[in-house]
Amino acid sequence: MFMLYIRVTVLILAVAILPASYSYAQRQSITIDYQVNDATMSYTGFWRGSTFIVDAGFERNVIVATLDWPPYLGRNQCQGGWLLHYMAALLLQAGYNPEFRFLPWARAVRMTELGHADILAPEYEIESSAPSDVIPGSTRLNHLALSSALAHAPVHYVAAADSAITQAPQISELPNYSLGIVRGYQNAPQVDQVIDSGQVIVQQAIDDAQNLNLVVNGRVNLIIGDPLVLHTVASANGIDRAAYRVLQPSITNQPLYFALSKTRPQWQVLMQDINQTIPVASAQQLRQQLTERIDEHCAAQGTY
Repeated sequence: MFMLYIRVTVLILAVAILPASYSYAQRQSITIDYQVNDATMSYTGFWRGSTFIVDAGFERNVIVATLDWPPYLGRNQCQGGWLLHYMAALLLQAGYNPEFRFLPWARAVRMTELGHADILAPEYEIESSAPSDVIPGSTRLNHLALSSALAHAPVHYVAAADSAITQAPQISELPNYSLGIVRGYQNAPQVDQVIDSGQVIVQQAIDDAQNLNLVVNGRVNLIIGDPLVLHTVASANGIDRAAYRVLQPSITNQPLYFALSKTRPQWQVLMQDINQTIPVASAQQLRQQLTERIDEHCAAQGTY
């Protein structure tokens, strides 16, 4: 696949008619193009409701359960965000037609653990004892297997600006605080172990925006999140950045993975194909290519 020296252009023939209220990303076709071994690869995908589909004419299809996680990816992001392009390109290079279904994260987790989707992505590292929220008496890793890392993202504690908490607590101090987390999220292995042990008072949010509101409004002492995501949702939801404080140091720099459903047939083959593709894509600087092209396109369109 990586040794092709041709220009590939794929168009999807059927496009759902979308209402005018849909976001910029949903009303546009999206072209994913990049170079591999001097060959220009170009694929065009379309939105069908909350699903982004790229039909490259391959024999194999793959369903990815994902979420709106701005600015990395989302239905309201210009061009869907760089991470959508990167995940799609990796799967295309592995020889699959990807279909990304945007869902609330807890629903995406459920869908994948039950085998209704091939992949859950992007997923943080899953600690070995993390219980399944879907199938009682089992762990997440009974149902999911992690690929090689795609990228990394920082994870921090966040407090209200007027909080007496001015630096990240030690793990041993966590039971002294109430903690806001997004339902279904992995956070960081060492933090999740404490949460799963029941030592911490936890309040669950449906997404990062609601989680940020929990700490800003004094419902919890701390929340956990990616600062870039929190700044983006704060801006989108009218939350003053001065209302909260990102605590230092970071908890960790989390790897991002494809989490494959072990319930799906041929998941080991899919895993092998993905893991063979990731290092080659890294050597070809695929992520950098895609990010630069998205930045240029969105700047030209005035959508940043």
